[in-house]
Amino acid sequence: MHYHPYTNKLSILLLLVLLTGPVIAQDIENINFKKPIRFSGTLNFQFEQYGASGIENRKQASSWMIAGTPTLTVLGVQVPFSFLLSNFENRYYQPFNQYGISPRYKWITVHAGYRNIQFSPYTLAGYRMLGGGVELNPKGLRLGFMYGRLNRSASIDSAQMANPLAFRPVAAYTRMAYAAKIGVGTEKNYLDFSYLKGWDKEGSVDSKFRDSLPPAENHVLGLSWRLTFFKHFTWQTDIGLSHYTNDIYSPKIELDSSDPKTLRQLTDFFDSRISSQVLTAGETRLSYAGKVIGLGVSYKRIDPDYKSMGAYFFQSDIQQYSVLPSLRLNKGKLLLNGSLGWQEDNIYRQKLATSKRFTGNGNISYMPVNWFGLNINYSNFGITQNPLRTSPNDELFKQVSNSFVVMPYFNFVNENTVKNLQLVASLQSLNSPVKSINAVADQRTLFSTLVYSHTLLKTGLSFNASANYNNTSLTTGDIGSVGAGVGATLPVFKQKLAFTTNATYNSNKFDGTQNGYTLNADVGLRFRLIKQNSVQLLFNYLKNEAKDQTVVKSFDEKTFRVGYGITF
Repeated sequence: MHYHPYTNKLSILLLLVLLTGPVIAQDIENINFKKPIRFSGTLNFQFEQYGASGIENRKQASSWMIAGTPTLTVLGVQVPFSFLLSNFENRYYQPFNQYGISPRYKWITVHAGYRNIQFSPYTLAGYRMLGGGVELNPKGLRLGFMYGRLNRSASIDSAQMANPLAFRPVAAYTRMAYAAKIGVGTEKNYLDFSYLKGWDKEGSVDSKFRDSLPPAENHVLGLSWRLTFFKHFTWQTDIGLSHYTNDIYSPKIELDSSDPKTLRQLTDFFDSRISSQVLTAGETRLSYAGKVIGLGVSYKRIDPDYKSMGAYFFQSDIQQYSVLPSLRLNKGKLLLNGSLGWQEDNIYRQKLATSKRFTGNGNISYMPVNWFGLNINYSNFGITQNPLRTSPNDELFKQVSNSFVVMPYFNFVNENTVKNLQLVASLQSLNSPVKSINAVADQRTLFSTLVYSHTLLKTGLSFNASANYNNTSLTTGDIGSVGAGVGATLPVFKQKLAFTTNATYNSNKFDGTQNGYTLNADVGLRFRLIKQNSVQLLFNYLKNEAKDQTVVKSFDEKTFRVGYGITF
C-alpha cells in the first residue's frame, strides 16, 4: 500500500471538513403565461452507404443515426432532453442508445439518464454516468449529488470464444458510484468540497474471472477554491486525494498503537487493504490581470498512478512549474502572451530514469485595422531523460521539438460582399541532439495553405479557392504533396434550394519522385420542404493512386449520405 507522510495529514483534514461541514436564474415575472408550454429543439435523421476498393472498409457499409436535442418548457421550467440512436456497433455489440435530461428552474437543476457532471477535476470530472442527481445553487450555496452507473458489465460468451474472427470484449464489472459536493460562493469566488465513492458490483461478472479481474473500490476527496482579491488578483486551486483499492478481496492492513494515529484513522475509515493506494493530485495558480500587463504562476503535481473512477484519464507522475506572462498594447490591438515551464516525472524515484522537459510557447496577435490581422505562434518543447543512479550529466535520451506558425489574414466586408484571404504557414521539427537507441528519427514538416473565399450576401452565392503544399523530411526519405482546391455554394428559389460542390487535387511525391495523386470531391444538395425543415444529400468520392505502393496503397472510397433535419 502506498502512503506518503504529507498525504496522511491532508487526508484527515479533508475528511474532517467533509464530515463537519452555472444555472441561469429565471424570475416568475419573466414567465410567458400565454404560452405556458413550449417545445423546441432539433431532430436529425441520417442514413449512409459506404464502399471501398483496394483497402478494407474503414466504416460500416450501411449505417443510420437518429439524434435529437428537444427541450420542453413548462411555466418557465426547462426540461432539455438529448438522445442518440444508431446501429454503430460499440465494443459490446449493442446499439449506441443514450438518453438524458437536465430540467432546471431558477437555482435547481435535476439530472436523469446519461449525464456528464463535473464537481472537481480530481473527483467527479465529467465521466458519463447513467443515473440521477440534483444541483442546488441558492444564493451563496453550491450543492450537488449524483448517483448512478459508470460502466456496465461485459463478458465473453461461448459464441465469441468459438469464432476466431469475433470481437472479444475485455471482461468488466458493472461499476457504480455516487458523488456529492458542498460549497459556498459564486463562480468568481468559491470554496467547494467534493467526495466520490465508486465500486465494482461483485456479482456482475462470472466468478471464473475473479482471479484475473478482481473488483475494485475507490474513495476520492476533493477541495477546490477560487479567490479574487485586490480586483486584479485571482488564486485558484484544485486538490484531490484518492484511496483506490485494486482488489477488495485482498487482506486488510493491520495496524497497532505504534503506528501514527492519523494513519490508523484513515485505514479504519477507508477499509484499507494491501492492494490499496492513497495518492494525491493538485494544481494551484496565482494570476494578475491588469489593463496592460498580466502574469500567472502555477504549480501542478500528480502522484504516479493517480486515478479516480469519476474521471477518464490523468497524466500522472508529473511535477510542473509554469510562468504565464501577457501584454496588451496599442489599445488592445497588439496582444502578446506565452508560457515558460519545467516538467519532470519519476516523483518518487521508482523508475530507472527521470525525464525532464522544458516547455515554452509565445503568441502574438496583431490587428491594426479592421481588415487586416496577423497571428504568430512559436512553441519549444525539450525532453531529457537521465539515468537514476548515475551523474545527471549522463543524458540517456534527449529530444527537442519546435513549432512555428504564421497566419496573416485579410477581411473585406461591405453591405454586398464578404471577402476573406488567409495564409497559414507552419514549420515543425523534431530533433534528437543526443543519439541513442531510444531516440526517434529526426523529422521536419513544412506546411502551407492559401485560401480565398467570396460570399454575395444578398443571394447567398459563395465560392472558394485554395492552394496547399506540405513536405515531411524523414531519414527514409521525403513525403509531400502540392495541390489546389475549389468549391462553391449556389442557392436558388429564395435560398430554399442550395447546391454545393468541393474538390481538391494533390500531386504526391516520395523522396523527390512523383508518386501518384489524391483526388477528393463531393457534391451536395440541400433543400427546405417546409419552414425549418431541410433535406440534405451528399456524395463523396476519394481516390488515391500510388506508383510506389510500399509507401501507400492505391484505393478509392465512395460515400452516399441522406439526412433530414428539423428545427422546432
